[in-house]
Amino acid sequence: PTATPTPPQAAAPTATPTPTPTPTPEPTADDILASAAEVLAAMSTATLGMIDEEETGAKFFGTTFKNMEAEIETPDSVRMLVSVVAPGLGFAKIEILAVGDEAYMKFSEDAPWTPLPADQMPFNFRAVGTTLSDILSGVEAGVIVGREEVGGVETIRIDGEILSDDMSVLIPDADPGYPMTLSVWVDEAGHALRQMRLDGRLWDDDGEGTSRLLSIALDVPVDIQLPDVASGQ
Repeated sequence: PTATPTPPQAAAPTATPTPTPTPTPEPTADDILASAAEVLAAMSTATLGMIDEEETGAKFFGTTFKNMEAEIETPDSVRMLVSVVAPGLGFAKIEILAVGDEAYMKFSEDAPWTPLPADQMPFNFRAVGTTLSDILSGVEAGVIVGREEVGGVETIRIDGEILSDDMSVLIPDADPGYPMTLSVWVDEAGHALRQMRLDGRLWDDDGEGTSRLLSIALDVPVDIQLPDVASGQ
């Protein structure tokens, strides 16, 4: 009998090698600062708090500055409440309200509102988003220090160098020429600025070791209305 030929075996398909994924590079300090600057520039409202950690800073309208709270709405509405210790009066709260070209101030809860010229505003928070954005963009030698929790949110901490001159838009009467260390805490997920520390002199009268800590919340509800000057409320 004739043998039945064995059919040829098909060659096994050649396996296509699986490409090795290219790891996504970790963002640098400059990348994170640039992203945080973009978030700040786009903000519509904010609340801001500041404390003089060592209470060695310059006098505030002749008083000892303790802390400050502010509400801000772009483009030009601000409410500030500044806690101070005043000679002869003790603890007091100075309130400042500004909307557009109008600004008012009172030195205690029961005091009347008085007009405040724009050039005497101690802090220029009217364009704080753009101003802080510019400050972050100008940080020199920024380095990622680590990750820390701030207000229940995971943040990336970056330390860098600025000059007191860089703060002059935010703080108009800041004295020039003082080197400062700027520390920022940026939301790890969305790169929103959460906290900022300024170590060093802003004014000639600041003491050695002056450190100011700012806490920031972006795009939150605020209520800013000019006072009824006629009633004092």
